[in-house]
Amino acid sequence: MTAIWASDIIPRDSCGRQEVIIMKCNLCLVLIFTQMFWLLIVFTAFADNPLVYQIDIRNEIGNGLRVYIEKGIKEAELNQASAIIFDVHTPGGALNAARDIIDVIQRAEIPTIAFVNTEAISAGAMISLACDQIVIRRGGTIGDAAPVSIQGQEVGEKAVSYVRGKISATAERQGRNPDLAASMVDKKLCLVKYDNGDIVALRPDEYKKEREAEKQMEIIAAEGELLTLTAEQSLEYNLAEAIAENREEILQMYSVIEVDGELMVLTQEAVMLKQDELEKGQIIELASLADAEVKRVAPSFADNIVIFFTNPVISSLLLSLGMLGLFIEIRSPGFGLPGLIGVICLGLFFGGHMLSQVEAQYALLAFVLGIGLLVVEVFVIPGFGVAGIAGIGCIVYSVFFIFENAYQTEQAIFFLGVSALMTIVFLFVVGYFLPKTQAWQHLVLQSEMGSDKGFHSAAEDYSGHLGQTGVALTVLRPAGTAMIENKRLDVVSVGDFIEVDVPIQVVNVEGSKIMVEKDR
Repeated sequence: MTAIWASDIIPRDSCGRQEVIIMKCNLCLVLIFTQMFWLLIVFTAFADNPLVYQIDIRNEIGNGLRVYIEKGIKEAELNQASAIIFDVHTPGGALNAARDIIDVIQRAEIPTIAFVNTEAISAGAMISLACDQIVIRRGGTIGDAAPVSIQGQEVGEKAVSYVRGKISATAERQGRNPDLAASMVDKKLCLVKYDNGDIVALRPDEYKKEREAEKQMEIIAAEGELLTLTAEQSLEYNLAEAIAENREEILQMYSVIEVDGELMVLTQEAVMLKQDELEKGQIIELASLADAEVKRVAPSFADNIVIFFTNPVISSLLLSLGMLGLFIEIRSPGFGLPGLIGVICLGLFFGGHMLSQVEAQYALLAFVLGIGLLVVEVFVIPGFGVAGIAGIGCIVYSVFFIFENAYQTEQAIFFLGVSALMTIVFLFVVGYFLPKTQAWQHLVLQSEMGSDKGFHSAAEDYSGHLGQTGVALTVLRPAGTAMIENKRLDVVSVGDFIEVDVPIQVVNVEGSKIMVEKDR
Protein backbone atom coordinates (compact mmCIF):
# COMPACT_ATOMS: atom_id res chain seq x y z
CA MET A 1 0.00 0.00 0.00
CA THR A 2 1.44 3.36 -1.05
CA ALA A 3 1.14 6.21 1.46
CA ILE A 4 -0.53 9.33 0.08
CA TRP A 5 0.71 12.67 1.40
CA ALA A 6 -0.45 16.19 0.73
CA SER A 7 2.62 16.87 -1.42
CA ASP A 8 1.35 14.36 -4.00
CA ILE A 9 -1.91 16.21 -4.62
CA ILE A 10 -0.97 19.90 -4.14
CA PRO A 11 0.13 21.80 -7.29
CA ARG A 12 3.61 23.24 -7.12
CA ASP A 13 2.71 26.88 -7.86
CA SER A 14 4.58 28.51 -5.03
CA CYS A 15 7.22 26.91 -2.80
CA GLY A 16 6.51 28.88 0.38
CA ARG A 17 2.77 28.64 0.12
CA GLN A 18 2.98 24.99 -0.87
CA GLU A 19 4.97 24.09 2.27
CA VAL A 20 2.42 25.75 4.56
CA ILE A 21 -0.49 23.99 2.86
CA ILE A 22 1.33 20.67 2.96
CA MET A 23 2.02 21.03 6.72
CA LYS A 24 -1.64 21.81 7.44
CA CYS A 25 -2.92 18.94 5.32
CA ASN A 26 -0.49 16.48 6.88
CA LEU A 27 -1.58 17.62 10.35
CA CYS A 28 -5.22 17.04 9.44
CA LEU A 29 -4.43 13.57 8.12
CA VAL A 30 -2.56 12.70 11.33
CA LEU A 31 -5.51 13.87 13.45
CA ILE A 32 -7.96 11.86 11.34
CA PHE A 33 -5.88 8.69 11.56
CA THR A 34 -5.40 9.22 15.32
CA GLN A 35 -9.16 9.55 15.83
CA MET A 36 -9.79 6.44 13.73
CA PHE A 37 -7.18 4.54 15.74
CA TRP A 38 -8.83 5.64 19.02
CA LEU A 39 -12.27 4.58 17.79
CA LEU A 40 -10.84 1.23 16.68
CA ILE A 41 -9.49 0.64 20.19
CA VAL A 42 -12.77 1.65 21.84
CA PHE A 43 -14.96 -0.47 19.55
CA THR A 44 -12.61 -3.42 19.97
CA ALA A 45 -12.92 -3.09 23.75
CA PHE A 46 -16.72 -3.21 23.44
CA ALA A 47 -16.80 -5.92 20.80
CA ASP A 48 -17.64 -8.42 23.53
CA ASN A 49 -20.40 -7.90 26.08
CA PRO A 50 -19.66 -4.94 28.39
CA LEU A 51 -18.51 -5.74 31.91
CA VAL A 52 -20.36 -4.16 34.84
CA TYR A 53 -19.29 -4.40 38.48
CA GLN A 54 -21.74 -4.39 41.38
CA ILE A 55 -20.56 -3.19 44.79
CA ASP A 56 -22.98 -3.44 47.73
CA ILE A 57 -23.23 -0.66 50.31
CA ARG A 58 -25.19 -2.25 53.12
CA ASN A 59 -25.89 -1.60 56.79
CA GLU A 60 -23.87 0.99 58.73
CA ILE A 61 -21.11 2.86 56.95
CA GLY A 62 -17.65 2.60 58.53
CA ASN A 63 -13.97 2.40 57.67
CA GLY A 64 -14.16 -1.32 56.92
CA LEU A 65 -16.75 -0.61 54.21
CA ARG A 66 -14.50 2.07 52.74
CA VAL A 67 -11.67 -0.44 52.26
CA TYR A 68 -14.05 -2.91 50.57
CA ILE A 69 -15.39 -0.23 48.18
CA GLU A 70 -11.92 1.04 47.28
CA LYS A 71 -10.75 -2.50 46.55
CA GLY A 72 -13.81 -3.13 44.35
CA ILE A 73 -13.27 0.04 42.32
CA LYS A 74 -9.60 -0.80 41.75
CA GLU A 75 -10.55 -4.28 40.55
CA ALA A 76 -13.16 -2.83 38.16
CA GLU A 77 -10.62 -0.38 36.73
CA LEU A 78 -8.03 -3.13 36.34
CA ASN A 79 -10.51 -5.27 34.36
CA GLN A 80 -11.64 -2.26 32.25
CA ALA A 81 -15.27 -2.47 33.33
CA SER A 82 -17.81 -0.31 31.51
CA ALA A 83 -19.62 0.82 34.66
CA ILE A 84 -19.98 0.25 38.41
CA ILE A 85 -23.37 -0.12 40.08
CA PHE A 86 -23.46 0.64 43.81
CA ASP A 87 -26.40 -1.20 45.39
CA VAL A 88 -27.22 1.17 48.26
CA HIS A 89 -29.32 0.22 51.27
CA THR A 90 -28.05 1.98 54.38
CA PRO A 91 -29.33 4.16 57.23
CA GLY A 92 -26.01 6.05 57.31
CA GLY A 93 -22.94 5.79 59.49
CA ALA A 94 -19.65 7.48 60.28
CA LEU A 95 -19.16 10.84 58.57
CA ASN A 96 -15.39 10.40 58.24
CA ALA A 97 -15.84 7.09 56.43
CA ALA A 98 -18.55 8.56 54.15
CA ARG A 99 -16.27 11.47 53.26
CA ASP A 100 -13.46 9.07 52.32
CA ILE A 101 -15.82 6.88 50.28
CA ILE A 102 -17.03 9.95 48.36
CA ASP A 103 -13.42 10.85 47.52
CA VAL A 104 -12.76 7.28 46.33
CA ILE A 105 -15.86 7.29 44.08
CA GLN A 106 -15.03 10.70 42.62
CA ARG A 107 -11.54 9.49 41.70
CA ALA A 108 -12.93 6.45 39.86
CA GLU A 109 -12.11 6.32 36.14
CA ILE A 110 -15.26 4.30 35.40
CA PRO A 111 -18.84 5.64 35.18
CA THR A 112 -20.76 5.02 38.41
CA ILE A 113 -24.45 4.38 39.07
CA ALA A 114 -26.02 4.50 42.54
CA PHE A 115 -29.01 2.15 42.80
CA VAL A 116 -30.95 3.25 45.88
CA ASN A 117 -32.39 -0.13 46.76
CA THR A 118 -34.96 1.01 49.34
CA GLU A 119 -33.10 3.72 51.28
CA ALA A 120 -30.07 6.00 51.14
CA ILE A 121 -30.25 7.97 54.35
CA SER A 122 -27.68 10.30 55.93
CA ALA A 123 -24.19 9.23 54.81
CA GLY A 124 -25.84 6.92 52.27
CA ALA A 125 -27.42 9.95 50.56
CA MET A 126 -24.04 11.70 50.42
CA ILE A 127 -22.41 8.66 48.80
CA SER A 128 -25.24 8.31 46.26
CA LEU A 129 -24.90 11.96 45.25
CA ALA A 130 -21.23 11.35 44.45
CA CYS A 131 -22.15 8.89 41.67
CA ASP A 132 -22.61 9.90 38.03
CA GLN A 133 -26.16 8.53 37.90
CA ILE A 134 -28.79 7.84 40.56
CA VAL A 135 -31.51 5.24 40.06
CA ILE A 136 -34.10 4.73 42.81
CA ARG A 137 -36.29 1.74 43.40
CA ARG A 138 -40.00 2.53 43.54
CA GLY A 139 -40.85 3.05 47.20
CA GLY A 140 -37.27 4.02 48.01
CA THR A 141 -36.14 7.19 49.79
CA ILE A 142 -33.07 9.41 49.81
CA GLY A 143 -32.14 12.30 52.11
CA ASP A 144 -32.18 13.16 55.84
CA ALA A 145 -28.41 13.71 55.92
CA ALA A 146 -28.11 15.97 58.97
CA PRO A 147 -25.13 15.10 61.20
CA VAL A 148 -26.06 13.86 64.67
CA SER A 149 -24.14 12.87 67.76
CA ILE A 150 -23.69 9.22 68.68
CA GLN A 151 -26.63 9.62 71.07
CA GLY A 152 -28.80 10.78 68.17
CA GLN A 153 -28.86 14.42 69.30
CA GLU A 154 -28.46 17.42 66.99
CA VAL A 155 -24.94 18.81 66.65
CA GLY A 156 -23.68 22.38 66.50
CA GLU A 157 -23.68 24.77 63.56
CA LYS A 158 -20.00 24.11 62.84
CA ALA A 159 -20.61 20.45 62.02
CA VAL A 160 -23.82 21.25 60.10
CA SER A 161 -21.99 23.88 58.04
CA TYR A 162 -19.24 21.43 57.11
CA VAL A 163 -21.63 18.67 56.04
CA ARG A 164 -23.86 21.15 54.19
CA GLY A 165 -20.87 22.42 52.22
CA LYS A 166 -19.61 18.90 51.50
CA ILE A 167 -22.92 17.52 50.26
CA SER A 168 -23.68 20.65 48.21
CA ALA A 169 -20.29 20.50 46.50
CA THR A 170 -20.74 16.78 45.85
CA ALA A 171 -24.14 17.35 44.22
CA GLU A 172 -22.95 20.34 42.19
CA ARG A 173 -19.97 18.38 40.86
CA GLN A 174 -22.40 15.91 39.27
CA GLY A 175 -24.64 18.64 37.84
CA ARG A 176 -27.34 18.32 40.50
CA ASN A 177 -29.08 21.13 42.35
CA PRO A 178 -26.90 21.89 45.42
CA ASP A 179 -29.87 23.47 47.22
CA LEU A 180 -31.68 20.12 47.21
CA ALA A 181 -28.65 18.53 48.85
CA ALA A 182 -28.23 21.36 51.37
CA SER A 183 -31.87 20.99 52.49
CA MET A 184 -31.15 17.38 53.41
CA VAL A 185 -28.68 18.65 56.02
CA ASP A 186 -29.82 22.04 57.35
CA LYS A 187 -33.18 22.38 59.10
CA LYS A 188 -32.92 26.17 59.01
CA LEU A 189 -33.43 26.20 55.24
CA CYS A 190 -36.80 26.40 53.52
CA LEU A 191 -36.78 24.66 50.13
CA VAL A 192 -39.22 26.17 47.64
CA LYS A 193 -40.12 25.74 43.97
CA TYR A 194 -40.99 28.84 41.96
CA ASP A 195 -43.47 29.01 39.09
CA ASN A 196 -40.62 28.96 36.57
CA GLY A 197 -39.45 25.61 37.96
CA ASP A 198 -36.44 26.90 39.90
CA ILE A 199 -35.84 25.10 43.20
CA VAL A 200 -34.07 27.25 45.79
CA ALA A 201 -33.16 26.88 49.47
CA LEU A 202 -34.00 30.07 51.38
CA ARG A 203 -32.91 31.30 54.78
CA PRO A 204 -35.79 32.33 57.10
CA ASP A 205 -35.27 36.06 56.39
CA GLU A 206 -35.07 35.40 52.64
CA TYR A 207 -38.26 33.37 52.72
CA LYS A 208 -40.02 36.13 54.64
CA LYS A 209 -39.02 38.71 52.01
CA GLU A 210 -40.25 36.46 49.20
CA ARG A 211 -43.60 36.03 50.95
CA GLU A 212 -43.89 39.78 51.46
CA ALA A 213 -43.16 40.26 47.76
CA GLU A 214 -46.03 37.82 47.08
CA LYS A 215 -43.84 35.51 45.05
CA GLN A 216 -45.67 32.39 43.89
CA MET A 217 -43.81 29.37 45.22
CA GLU A 218 -44.44 25.84 46.42
CA ILE A 219 -42.85 24.71 49.69
CA ILE A 220 -41.04 21.41 49.25
CA ALA A 221 -39.46 21.30 52.73
CA ALA A 222 -40.44 23.88 55.33
CA GLU A 223 -38.10 25.39 57.90
CA GLY A 224 -37.47 22.85 60.66
CA GLU A 225 -37.74 19.89 58.27
CA LEU A 226 -35.04 17.81 56.65
CA LEU A 227 -35.57 16.97 53.00
CA THR A 228 -36.26 13.31 52.25
CA LEU A 229 -37.42 12.47 48.73
CA THR A 230 -39.33 9.51 47.35
CA ALA A 231 -38.40 7.92 44.04
CA GLU A 232 -41.00 9.94 42.13
CA GLN A 233 -39.97 13.21 43.79
CA SER A 234 -36.29 12.54 43.10
CA LEU A 235 -37.10 12.07 39.42
CA GLU A 236 -39.35 15.15 39.33
CA TYR A 237 -36.70 17.38 40.92
CA ASN A 238 -33.90 15.95 38.73
CA LEU A 239 -32.00 14.52 41.66
CA ALA A 240 -32.27 11.02 40.18
CA GLU A 241 -32.07 9.99 36.54
CA ALA A 242 -34.41 6.98 36.58
CA ILE A 243 -36.63 4.60 38.57
CA ALA A 244 -35.99 0.85 38.38
CA GLU A 245 -37.07 -2.20 40.34
CA ASN A 246 -33.86 -4.16 40.03
CA ARG A 247 -30.41 -4.33 38.47
CA GLU A 248 -31.70 -5.96 35.27
CA GLU A 249 -33.96 -2.98 34.57
CA ILE A 250 -31.02 -0.63 35.09
CA LEU A 251 -28.92 -2.53 32.57
CA GLN A 252 -31.77 -2.50 30.04
CA MET A 253 -32.14 1.28 30.21
CA TYR A 254 -28.46 2.36 30.16
CA SER A 255 -25.86 2.73 27.40
CA VAL A 256 -22.17 3.57 27.45
CA ILE A 257 -21.20 6.64 25.42
CA GLU A 258 -17.96 8.41 24.67
CA VAL A 259 -17.69 12.21 24.90
CA ASP A 260 -14.36 13.89 24.16
CA GLY A 261 -12.50 10.69 24.94
CA GLU A 262 -14.31 10.19 28.27
CA LEU A 263 -16.65 7.27 28.98
CA MET A 264 -20.10 8.04 30.41
CA VAL A 265 -23.34 6.16 31.05
CA LEU A 266 -26.72 7.60 30.09
CA THR A 267 -30.24 6.26 29.90
CA GLN A 268 -31.53 5.41 26.42
CA GLU A 269 -33.98 8.29 26.79
CA ALA A 270 -31.16 10.74 27.56
CA VAL A 271 -29.16 9.44 24.59
CA MET A 272 -32.11 10.04 22.24
CA LEU A 273 -32.36 13.63 23.48
CA LYS A 274 -28.78 14.12 22.30
CA GLN A 275 -29.55 13.04 18.73
CA ASP A 276 -27.96 16.16 17.25
CA GLU A 277 -24.68 15.51 19.04
CA LEU A 278 -24.81 11.88 17.90
CA GLU A 279 -25.28 12.87 14.26
CA LYS A 280 -22.44 15.38 14.44
CA GLY A 281 -20.13 12.79 16.00
CA GLN A 282 -19.73 14.80 19.21
CA ILE A 283 -21.16 11.85 21.14
CA ILE A 284 -20.50 8.23 20.21
CA GLU A 285 -22.78 5.48 21.52
CA LEU A 286 -20.50 2.53 22.20
CA ALA A 287 -22.69 -0.19 23.67
CA SER A 288 -25.88 -0.97 25.53
CA LEU A 289 -25.58 -2.49 28.99
CA ALA A 290 -28.55 -4.76 28.31
CA ASP A 291 -26.31 -7.76 27.60
CA ALA A 292 -23.58 -6.78 30.05
CA GLU A 293 -21.75 -9.35 32.11
CA VAL A 294 -22.21 -8.47 35.79
CA LYS A 295 -19.60 -9.26 38.41
CA ARG A 296 -20.64 -8.72 42.02
CA VAL A 297 -17.78 -7.83 44.35
CA ALA A 298 -18.61 -9.92 47.39
CA PRO A 299 -16.88 -8.93 50.64
CA SER A 300 -14.10 -11.40 51.38
CA PHE A 301 -13.70 -13.07 54.75
CA ALA A 302 -11.03 -10.49 55.60
CA ASP A 303 -13.37 -7.64 54.57
CA ASN A 304 -16.13 -8.98 56.83
CA ILE A 305 -13.66 -9.33 59.70
CA VAL A 306 -12.51 -5.73 59.30
CA ILE A 307 -16.08 -4.43 58.99
CA PHE A 308 -17.12 -6.37 62.12
CA PHE A 309 -14.18 -5.45 64.35
CA THR A 310 -14.20 -1.76 63.36
CA ASN A 311 -17.85 -1.47 64.37
CA PRO A 312 -17.81 1.10 67.21
CA VAL A 313 -19.69 -1.14 69.64
CA ILE A 314 -17.44 -4.15 68.97
CA SER A 315 -14.35 -1.93 69.16
CA SER A 316 -15.39 -0.61 72.58
CA LEU A 317 -16.06 -4.16 73.81
CA LEU A 318 -12.68 -5.44 72.57
CA LEU A 319 -10.88 -2.53 74.19
CA SER A 320 -12.65 -3.06 77.51
CA LEU A 321 -11.98 -6.81 77.59
CA GLY A 322 -8.37 -6.23 76.57
CA MET A 323 -7.77 -3.70 79.35
CA LEU A 324 -9.53 -5.93 81.88
CA GLY A 325 -7.42 -8.95 80.90
CA LEU A 326 -4.17 -7.02 81.21
CA PHE A 327 -5.23 -5.51 84.55
CA ILE A 328 -5.99 -8.95 86.02
CA GLU A 329 -2.74 -10.32 84.61
CA ILE A 330 -0.67 -7.52 86.12
CA ARG A 331 -2.23 -8.20 89.51
CA SER A 332 -1.57 -11.95 89.23
CA PRO A 333 1.74 -13.85 89.24
CA GLY A 334 2.91 -15.44 85.99
CA PHE A 335 1.04 -15.26 82.69
CA GLY A 336 -2.30 -16.99 82.30
CA LEU A 337 -5.68 -16.96 80.62
CA PRO A 338 -6.66 -13.33 81.47
CA GLY A 339 -3.46 -12.04 79.89
CA LEU A 340 -3.97 -14.18 76.79
CA ILE A 341 -7.56 -12.96 76.38
CA GLY A 342 -6.42 -9.38 76.89
CA VAL A 343 -3.68 -9.62 74.27
CA ILE A 344 -6.05 -11.26 71.74
CA CYS A 345 -8.76 -8.61 72.25
CA LEU A 346 -6.30 -5.74 71.94
CA GLY A 347 -4.74 -7.39 68.90
CA LEU A 348 -8.15 -7.56 67.22
CA PHE A 349 -8.88 -3.95 68.20
CA PHE A 350 -5.66 -2.49 66.78
CA GLY A 351 -5.36 -5.02 63.93
CA GLY A 352 -8.88 -4.37 62.66
CA HIS A 353 -8.28 -0.64 62.46
CA MET A 354 -4.86 -1.14 60.86
CA LEU A 355 -6.49 -3.28 58.14
CA SER A 356 -9.08 -0.53 57.63
CA GLN A 357 -6.14 1.76 56.79
CA VAL A 358 -6.34 3.82 59.94
CA GLU A 359 -2.73 4.56 60.95
CA ALA A 360 -3.10 2.38 64.03
CA GLN A 361 0.57 1.38 64.20
CA TYR A 362 1.40 4.67 65.91
CA ALA A 363 -1.44 4.21 68.35
CA LEU A 364 -0.29 0.64 69.02
CA LEU A 365 3.22 1.88 69.77
CA ALA A 366 1.85 4.46 72.21
CA PHE A 367 -0.35 1.81 73.84
CA VAL A 368 2.55 -0.62 74.34
CA LEU A 369 4.64 2.22 75.78
CA GLY A 370 1.82 3.09 78.17
CA ILE A 371 1.47 -0.51 79.37
CA GLY A 372 5.24 -0.69 79.85
CA LEU A 373 5.24 2.47 81.96
CA LEU A 374 2.42 1.12 84.12
CA VAL A 375 4.32 -2.16 84.66
CA VAL A 376 7.38 -0.17 85.72
CA GLU A 377 5.22 1.90 88.06
CA VAL A 378 3.65 -1.18 89.68
CA PHE A 379 6.66 -3.47 89.98
CA VAL A 380 9.73 -1.23 90.04
CA ILE A 381 9.01 2.26 91.31
CA PRO A 382 7.25 2.53 94.69
CA GLY A 383 4.17 4.72 94.96
CA PHE A 384 2.46 6.32 91.97
CA GLY A 385 4.27 9.04 90.08
CA VAL A 386 5.39 10.28 86.70
CA ALA A 387 5.66 6.83 85.09
CA GLY A 388 2.11 5.90 86.05
CA ILE A 389 0.63 9.19 84.86
CA ALA A 390 2.62 9.02 81.61
CA GLY A 391 1.49 5.42 81.08
CA ILE A 392 -2.18 6.28 81.49
CA GLY A 393 -1.70 9.28 79.20
CA CYS A 394 -0.14 7.11 76.46
CA ILE A 395 -2.96 4.56 76.68
CA VAL A 396 -5.69 7.22 76.54
CA TYR A 397 -3.94 8.95 73.62
CA SER A 398 -3.55 5.73 71.64
CA VAL A 399 -7.22 4.76 72.00
CA PHE A 400 -8.43 8.30 71.28
CA PHE A 401 -6.18 8.38 68.19
CA ILE A 402 -7.89 5.25 66.84
CA PHE A 403 -11.43 6.48 67.48
CA GLU A 404 -10.71 10.06 66.37
CA ASN A 405 -9.32 8.88 63.01
CA ALA A 406 -12.23 6.51 62.47
CA TYR A 407 -15.01 8.83 63.67
CA GLN A 408 -15.63 12.45 64.56
CA THR A 409 -14.02 13.93 67.68
CA GLU A 410 -17.28 13.95 69.63
CA GLN A 411 -17.88 10.32 68.73
CA ALA A 412 -14.30 9.45 69.66
CA ILE A 413 -14.77 10.93 73.14
CA PHE A 414 -18.05 9.08 73.53
CA PHE A 415 -16.60 5.69 72.55
CA LEU A 416 -13.60 6.28 74.79
CA GLY A 417 -15.96 6.97 77.69
CA VAL A 418 -18.02 3.88 76.86
CA SER A 419 -14.88 1.74 76.87
CA ALA A 420 -13.78 3.14 80.24
CA LEU A 421 -17.24 2.58 81.73
CA MET A 422 -17.41 -0.98 80.39
CA THR A 423 -13.97 -1.71 81.86
CA ILE A 424 -15.08 -0.48 85.29
CA VAL A 425 -18.27 -2.56 85.09
CA PHE A 426 -16.29 -5.66 84.10
CA LEU A 427 -13.86 -5.09 86.97
CA PHE A 428 -16.77 -4.84 89.40
CA VAL A 429 -18.34 -8.02 88.01
CA VAL A 430 -15.05 -9.92 88.16
CA GLY A 431 -14.19 -8.68 91.63
CA TYR A 432 -17.59 -8.99 93.29
CA PHE A 433 -19.82 -11.49 91.49
CA LEU A 434 -17.37 -13.92 89.92
CA PRO A 435 -15.95 -15.29 93.21
CA LYS A 436 -19.51 -16.14 94.28
CA THR A 437 -20.32 -18.22 91.21
CA GLN A 438 -20.33 -22.01 91.41
CA ALA A 439 -17.90 -22.35 88.51
CA TRP A 440 -15.35 -20.13 90.29
CA GLN A 441 -15.72 -22.07 93.54
CA HIS A 442 -14.89 -25.28 91.69
CA LEU A 443 -11.67 -23.70 90.42
CA VAL A 444 -10.52 -22.07 93.66
CA LEU A 445 -9.85 -23.80 96.97
CA GLN A 446 -12.45 -22.52 99.42
CA SER A 447 -11.40 -24.23 102.69
CA GLU A 448 -9.50 -22.18 105.27
CA MET A 449 -6.54 -23.52 107.24
CA GLY A 450 -6.78 -22.04 110.72
CA SER A 451 -4.67 -22.64 113.79
CA ASP A 452 -7.45 -24.80 115.23
CA LYS A 453 -6.78 -27.23 112.37
CA GLY A 454 -3.08 -27.38 112.98
CA PHE A 455 -1.99 -24.72 110.50
CA HIS A 456 0.47 -22.13 111.71
CA SER A 457 1.92 -19.31 109.67
CA ALA A 458 5.62 -19.39 109.07
CA ALA A 459 5.74 -15.62 108.84
CA GLU A 460 8.64 -14.05 110.74
CA ASP A 461 8.42 -10.86 112.76
CA TYR A 462 10.80 -8.35 111.16
CA SER A 463 9.91 -5.39 113.36
CA GLY A 464 13.06 -5.91 115.39
CA HIS A 465 15.18 -4.84 112.43
CA LEU A 466 13.80 -1.29 112.57
CA GLY A 467 16.73 1.13 112.85
CA GLN A 468 19.39 -1.54 112.18
CA THR A 469 22.07 -0.97 109.58
CA GLY A 470 23.65 -3.16 106.95
CA VAL A 471 24.95 -3.20 103.39
CA ALA A 472 23.28 -3.77 100.00
CA LEU A 473 24.26 -7.10 98.45
CA THR A 474 22.50 -6.35 95.13
CA VAL A 475 21.39 -3.19 93.41
CA LEU A 476 18.14 -2.06 95.03
CA ARG A 477 15.86 -1.01 92.09
CA PRO A 478 13.98 -0.65 94.42
CA ALA A 479 13.73 -4.31 95.48
CA GLY A 480 16.82 -6.35 96.20
CA THR A 481 18.85 -8.16 98.87
CA ALA A 482 20.81 -6.74 101.81
CA MET A 483 22.92 -8.05 104.69
CA ILE A 484 21.53 -6.74 107.99
CA GLU A 485 22.98 -7.90 111.31
CA ASN A 486 24.55 -10.90 109.54
CA LYS A 487 21.18 -11.86 108.01
CA ARG A 488 20.46 -11.97 104.29
CA LEU A 489 17.09 -10.22 103.85
CA ASP A 490 14.86 -9.08 100.99
CA VAL A 491 14.42 -5.31 101.19
CA VAL A 492 12.92 -2.41 99.25
CA SER A 493 14.64 0.95 98.93
CA VAL A 494 12.77 4.16 99.62
CA GLY A 495 13.58 7.01 97.27
CA ASP A 496 16.63 6.60 95.05
CA PHE A 497 18.04 3.29 93.81
CA ILE A 498 20.93 1.97 95.92
CA GLU A 499 24.06 0.41 94.43
CA VAL A 500 25.92 -2.69 95.68
CA ASP A 501 28.00 -2.38 98.91
CA VAL A 502 26.35 0.91 99.88
CA PRO A 503 25.58 1.15 103.65
CA ILE A 504 21.85 1.10 104.40
CA GLN A 505 19.51 1.56 107.36
CA VAL A 506 16.04 0.08 107.98
CA VAL A 507 13.57 2.98 108.18
CA ASN A 508 10.24 1.13 108.19
CA VAL A 509 8.81 -2.39 108.50
CA GLU A 510 5.34 -3.40 107.28
CA GLY A 511 4.76 -7.11 107.91
CA SER A 512 7.38 -8.90 105.84
CA LYS A 513 8.25 -5.79 103.84
CA ILE A 514 11.50 -4.16 105.00
CA MET A 515 12.10 -0.64 103.69
CA VAL A 516 15.58 0.83 103.71
CA GLU A 517 17.46 3.93 102.65
CA LYS A 518 21.09 4.96 102.43
CA ASP A 519 22.75 5.14 105.85
CA ARG A 520 23.65 8.74 106.46
